Amino acid sequence: MSEASEADSSQERLVVDDQELKSLAALSLDEAVAVRRWWQRLALSPVELKQLTPQPGLPRGVRAALRRCDTPDAALLTQAFRELWHLLPEATVESPFIEAQLEKWSCIALVLAELRNETPGKALAARLGQQASTGKPIMSELRFQQILTCRTPEELVQRLRRALALAGRSEMSAVRLADVVALWWREYSGGISARPTHRFGFMLANDYFGAAASYRHEDT
Repeated sequence: MSEASEADSSQERLVVDDQELKSLAALSLDEAVAVRRWWQRLALSPVELKQLTPQPGLPRGVRAALRRCDTPDAALLTQAFRELWHLLPEATVESPFIEAQLEKWSCIALVLAELRNETPGKALAARLGQQASTGKPIMSELRFQQILTCRTPEELVQRLRRALALAGRSEMSAVRLADVVALWWREYSGGISARPTHRFGFMLANDYFGAAASYRHEDT
């Protein structure tokens, strides 16, 4: 590996650290870095962004236009999606399955546009399993199970958008959130992992019930 390549790799690890990278089941490192850089430019204030990257934020209104989209097809026509697409690695955008890639990444863009503040490394389902002021999980077990049984991209986006609203649109990783969508899409396309621990249902259930167990155990 050349010195330039090593420097690039080190810079990427500053954006997505080793621990967060190991938690990903469907995104590559290059894709994860693109997701975080794009989300930061989309959602953060100029002051917050300046602390993380010299890149300027996206123009005001770009995120709002994406959030108004009701379908993945509509998201494809937005500036926000085009900005994300141009950041993705060549292996992704030049895939022979370009139509599927476009739809998958438009779904990722739609979901991530709902996130206002992130906690790097924290999983969506772990956030949903946290204790709310009612003493119960932020998202009920019934609604959580509905995420696990989504059958179409549109249904997945709709349920994840609702999940983020319940979670206050914060306290989760943008990268891990994107990985959830990418993992669902891989299984939707027939690519189910031979390792149960790397499957959509197991990974989300493990995070959700793991978070809920921490306070349910205290109450017993």
